Amino acid sequence: MGENQESIWANQILDKAQLVMPETHEQNLADTLIDLCYNAAKRTNVPVGIALAASFDLLVGAEYYRNVINRGWCYCPEHQSLIFPYTNTCPACVLSGKFHFHRSNKPESGKIGTATSRLLCVFLDRLFVKSSRNFKIFKGSEPIDILIHDEQKNIMLLAEVKAAPLITLPLLVRSEEKITDLVDGEIVEIPHSAVDNSSLSSSNICLLLPVFHDGSWQSKFVELQTKDDILTNTIWAYGQLENIFRGNNDLFDLYLDTWKRAFEAYQVAYHEKDRSSNIFWLTNACGQPEPRPVDWPARSGTGYESVSDGKTSVGMDRTDDIKKGIYQVLKLGAESKPINQQYQIKTALISNIHAARHYDEYLTSLQDVVWALDETGLAKKAGELDSETPIYNLFDGIISFTRNHPRDEWIRENFQF
Repeated sequence: MGENQESIWANQILDKAQLVMPETHEQNLADTLIDLCYNAAKRTNVPVGIALAASFDLLVGAEYYRNVINRGWCYCPEHQSLIFPYTNTCPACVLSGKFHFHRSNKPESGKIGTATSRLLCVFLDRLFVKSSRNFKIFKGSEPIDILIHDEQKNIMLLAEVKAAPLITLPLLVRSEEKITDLVDGEIVEIPHSAVDNSSLSSSNICLLLPVFHDGSWQSKFVELQTKDDILTNTIWAYGQLENIFRGNNDLFDLYLDTWKRAFEAYQVAYHEKDRSSNIFWLTNACGQPEPRPVDWPARSGTGYESVSDGKTSVGMDRTDDIKKGIYQVLKLGAESKPINQQYQIKTALISNIHAARHYDEYLTSLQDVVWALDETGLAKKAGELDSETPIYNLFDGIISFTRNHPRDEWIRENFQF
């Protein structure tokens, strides 16, 4: 391919891409959270990457909270509260090991992918700004998820993105009175039930923050100070989360401790088959309850409902996503690296959290693979190729906040978490 054709290829990639421009509310919350992460890393022994992964979940939570509506609330008689959960169980009760089924309010998987991919770009953009890296991030067109352009060094990173939160804090409204029903002529408090929050616009909405204290999990209610326009102002949660966390190291430390324990429980449940930590049941892809209550509902087909199924796997941990991501990165490299000399092309998998359950099974054997083109189809050893044959990394990087595997100096330098 001639130089002109190479220029055409590169220009077409950029022409089709859309520059990611953070909205003001996204930018403000991301900046606040990132500052808290770096402060926490200085004050504690928590790696900044773990803090960033935890903070990203709060950013995603703000996006999920845009869709809070009157319906979908769970009345919890034990805590006399209405709760808007993001796994299929009452989150306040599951912290003490009690499972009460209630349908999750998590968005559909397609919407999750779109939202998390964009917000990960926003988060990376603000991290680059903080570190004075003048990179541009673009949403690409198939097969490119995102494109990161370092104009100064003439580098283009083409990446496949797989992102999903570990945990989304439920919303909660304290009920002024117990919710009752008339049964056989007697007034009784209703059990765990699906209810409408008819006074949502005037409700004092809180975050339900699990806190580990004296060997057990407790619920801390953090007021969001919402306003009457909650149903029309769909970005309300961004500002409220920014307000309650800005400069509040104590609150952030509590949240960070919870997130770290949840992340550990998520990994231990898979690798050591230990689901004894109650916070595990608020993580995505936690599976069916254990032990399963006798009244736990069956699925419409076979088996039983899960608390959270594998379609909501954390970060890049969904096996279908890992396999697709591997292929996409190979395809990106094969279609760009050999033909292009106008830019230095890098290829990577990017996520908020590495494949914490499936990394060894799917990625360890591939993370250091290199490849070359052999038009003869006869070469068995590298020495049988022409001495000038280029060799390319399958992955220039497998990038996440929680674990990085860079095989490229530019990626190593610019994605240190």
